[in-house]
Amino acid sequence: MPDTTRNLALPLIAAGQAQKHVTHNEALGLLDALVQLACLDKDRAAPPASPAEGDRYLVTAANPGGAWAGLSGQVVRFEDGVWAGTVPRPGWLAYVIDEADLYLFDGRAWTSFRASLTAFQNLVSLGIGTGADAQNPFAAKLNAALWTARTQPEGGSGDLRVTLNKQAAGNVLSLLMQTGFSGRAEIGLAGDDSLVARVSGDGLAWTEAWRADPATGFVGFGTLAARGAAPAAPVAAGTRGGGPLIALEALQNAGAPGGQTIPGAAILARVGRGSPGAPGPIRAGDRFFALLGRGFHAGGVYSGDAICLQGLAEEDFSGAAQGTALDIQTTDLGGTARRSVLKVRGNGALELQPRAGVPARGVGAGQIVFDSTATAFRGHDGTRWLRLTNLVRFAAATNFDNYLPAEAWTRIQFNIGEVNEQGAFAAASNRFVAPEDGVYRFGASLAFRRNGAAAPTALQLRFHRNGAPAGRGRGAATGLVNGVSVAAANATLALQAGDAVEVFARLTGADGYVAAADTTFWGHALP
Repeated sequence: MPDTTRNLALPLIAAGQAQKHVTHNEALGLLDALVQLACLDKDRAAPPASPAEGDRYLVTAANPGGAWAGLSGQVVRFEDGVWAGTVPRPGWLAYVIDEADLYLFDGRAWTSFRASLTAFQNLVSLGIGTGADAQNPFAAKLNAALWTARTQPEGGSGDLRVTLNKQAAGNVLSLLMQTGFSGRAEIGLAGDDSLVARVSGDGLAWTEAWRADPATGFVGFGTLAARGAAPAAPVAAGTRGGGPLIALEALQNAGAPGGQTIPGAAILARVGRGSPGAPGPIRAGDRFFALLGRGFHAGGVYSGDAICLQGLAEEDFSGAAQGTALDIQTTDLGGTARRSVLKVRGNGALELQPRAGVPARGVGAGQIVFDSTATAFRGHDGTRWLRLTNLVRFAAATNFDNYLPAEAWTRIQFNIGEVNEQGAFAAASNRFVAPEDGVYRFGASLAFRRNGAAAPTALQLRFHRNGAPAGRGRGAATGLVNGVSVAAANATLALQAGDAVEVFARLTGADGYVAAADTTFWGHALP
């Protein structure tokens, strides 16, 4: 039969032993010392000066002194004025009073029981600094929290990923932020699979600030953050009324020097060919940016890009050549095709894009276009389109002396167009034909030549419009001198497109000629 018990080494009473009460009392003393073990301290290297009967300590110092010499690693108790030690066994628990912590002996050292916990499985609730309940089975009340990745030397990957999972798309998975336990902001998957952020001023009414579409990755702001909205671009914003869609503000730093330039509110577009990691130079025609507009129409869908303001490169970019241009594009009334209407070129020129003819709709005073059919700028005065440049003008002559019978109005056959811009003078028919409605100024000079001994007394000329006297601009010369006298006339006529103007002449008293030399017919449009 052994002398002590197997686990606590309590002394056993031997058969036929005398003074059995001594052994029994010793065993009770050990039980009193080791059962419900609560030690005052574990960090002392020597016994206290005035211990109380029954005081217990864990001696963890490698080389304790005084009465604890040789008791390293043991549970010591003060009993009958003497320190006695007991060697602990693996699995013993001791409550250390000054630390309010439970320690576990693993066969080599005493370890905090809390530090030895490595797993909790299927806990119903957990409260940290506060009580958990059925609604919040995990609750924590604290001022700071840290999650850090387990490093590779510790057996981890160095990464940290927190995974949150919901049952189905229609459920909610979110992070809710509150003030005074009233919701103010929420971010997550709220009722669908779009990532949404919403805010509230009272915890009751909520407004979506932005939403990321799970299919495209496009982000919608404002009205396009609402559930069901489909952003049409990587960044899309919708306004909630008459206010601005995007507001930019730049302020002077209050502490900046007085001479510092106030910054401007800017949107920067940076473009290049190639990839982000290996960008390449842009080429002529590449776009820096574009503002595009679409409209919902009666057909039940949105239009294409009906209006555009874009910035373009005017040349291949290099360190010494970086020409740029602005291009404004619109869609004509009654049309669907967008086209360029105005460019600000890199050389500083303002360029109206040519169009065939002038607009028929939406016209008004102050409008200017470049008419490619007339190769001219035209302006509208509120009533009609006026030619502003490349005005019609001509100067005609004749290459023979024109015979005039006495007392008969005869057309002068101007058959040479010496100046004939826009082809308004028809040499084959000896007339000017107005290419467009407008006001025109005409002039004519006719030189007199005698026919033999005939002596007419006067040479007259006038302008005919569409075969009849125009009633404006008649001229005459009297006292005719052969080869010297010249009759001249001027007229200002309002013509419609297609009206014809000719010069007629008449000799009084006798026949004669209009000499080719020094005879001319000219005219031009007035702006």
